[in-house]
Amino acid sequence: MDIRDSILKEAGKDLSTKKSDDTKKMFSYLLLTAKNVSLYPEGHGISMNSIRQFHVKLEDHIRQNGDIRIEFERNRVMCQGIEVQTGQSEEGSLPFTLFRDGIEWLDFNEGIELEEIQEVLSLIRRYSILATEPEGDIVTAFWEAHFDHVQYKVSDFFSEQVSDQIDRFSESATRPPAAEDKTASPEVSADNDPALFGDLAIYSSSINDTFIDPASLVLTPHEQIELQEMIARDEMSSSTEHLDMLLDMLLQCQEEKDFNIVLEVLSEEFAGSFDRYDLEAVLIILDGVRRVLDSVRLCQPWAGPLVESFYNDISSDTKCLKPLEGIWSNLNVAQIEKLKLIFQHLNPGAVNTLVHLLLLGQPSQLEQIVEDTIISLVYKDLNCLESLLNDPNEKITETLVHVLSRLEGDTFLKYLMKLARHSSVSVRRMAIRAIGQASGDRTSEIFKFIDDPDASVRRIILAHMGQSKNEIAEDLLIQYLQNRQFNTSQTEHIMECFRTLGKCGSSRSVPFLRKILLYRKWMAALRKSTYREGAALALVTLKIPEARQVIDAVSKSFNPGLRRIARNAAREFFQKTRGEL
Repeated sequence: MDIRDSILKEAGKDLSTKKSDDTKKMFSYLLLTAKNVSLYPEGHGISMNSIRQFHVKLEDHIRQNGDIRIEFERNRVMCQGIEVQTGQSEEGSLPFTLFRDGIEWLDFNEGIELEEIQEVLSLIRRYSILATEPEGDIVTAFWEAHFDHVQYKVSDFFSEQVSDQIDRFSESATRPPAAEDKTASPEVSADNDPALFGDLAIYSSSINDTFIDPASLVLTPHEQIELQEMIARDEMSSSTEHLDMLLDMLLQCQEEKDFNIVLEVLSEEFAGSFDRYDLEAVLIILDGVRRVLDSVRLCQPWAGPLVESFYNDISSDTKCLKPLEGIWSNLNVAQIEKLKLIFQHLNPGAVNTLVHLLLLGQPSQLEQIVEDTIISLVYKDLNCLESLLNDPNEKITETLVHVLSRLEGDTFLKYLMKLARHSSVSVRRMAIRAIGQASGDRTSEIFKFIDDPDASVRRIILAHMGQSKNEIAEDLLIQYLQNRQFNTSQTEHIMECFRTLGKCGSSRSVPFLRKILLYRKWMAALRKSTYREGAALALVTLKIPEARQVIDAVSKSFNPGLRRIARNAAREFFQKTRGEL
């Protein structure tokens, strides 16, 4: 076999595998839709929506693969020649009902209409519930429906019964009353002909229906109440039963492909439940899939990665959680509690969406839940923060800084350091504050941003360094003032640095400051003046005997310029002190 043949063979395998997966998935959708139809009263919004969705998927599948034939056997269902279900079907399910009533196969043809799908599923629902009806009645119902795009075959045994029943029913409907039937045999009666007894029963029923007393159809007030309660109970108790069915199917899957197909259906159910704001259904899916994972992880090694992929998909797909935005500000206490449990199932991929939710404005309780969830997810995987670091939305980045400020450990410091270089001044300010408030002495980290172009950011850094006596801050400022080349527009910043040195420094700073005041004759005039004023201010601010001695000496200098600098420094210090008080 040459390379071309090998490639074609592999491509054929891939196409065959895809067709098999698509067919199994389509059958799962059919079962799910039939289950939805069985759970709700006829015409109910949820069942109708499910039928519409299935009709769209069915049409698309037929366009790609041609007409669909589903064959029903006792312990197996085939679709397009592919085995889509094995083992005994659940009583009341679509395969069980059709096989029980003699349907060998069912065809959905191109051009099938929504009304036909609705009618087929409605008939199956009707005859799966009415278990006491004679076998074969569903076939009669199919025959009377005259479908244009649905074909079926009845097994030979049922076909003879139903054909005979239909012929006799048609004949009895046009037969004159027995008293006027001159050809009727007196020996034949309902007592000695069981088949005729069945015909007469049907005929009698149709005659009696014509003469029913209308008064007998009126419900009493008590019966009306009972009927309403029955409908309400049915709707409430049945709204999530189809999810239990899907989870049971998931648990019974022995093949990886089948398992994955059911997971895909559950994923769509998850998204649909969020669209309907049905948080109870969402929680059932997440809890159920997690229980399935715990049950099959050991015996089916491929189950774990598939389930984790399921949780990753629903977490990272913003469309799944986005519907929450529509009800975010109106969530009640019960919904918030359910949401808290739902969030516990999410993976780090949900962080992006959760951060966006924080922008919507919500009660403090809900905000706390979302932040706690984000922090928990970030601890699992730091990489989930990467996409948010350069988000163009300033509010998003500010929210990220707020969340990061609640984290502990040096691991998260690198993200705050990145945000301290953000293009937004507001974000940089928040990041610097968050770094300064982190546990441990973060002076060295925040001092790296001392040359930030925004004055407010620089002031935040210097304010943090000047909170108390700190040798690290003292050494950093001395080295910075010694080695940094400033321009003429940075006079105010230079003075702030000297003032901060006075707040955080000690006697170790005095020699450096004395040298500036008394021995820096070689400096340019402008810089020398600014540095001397700054040094005098730092000495006054130090408030220690060694510094006071230098200021006293300068105050008595023969140089009037130095005496003026000393007086100005003392005056500015006391004015600043009174202002802060």
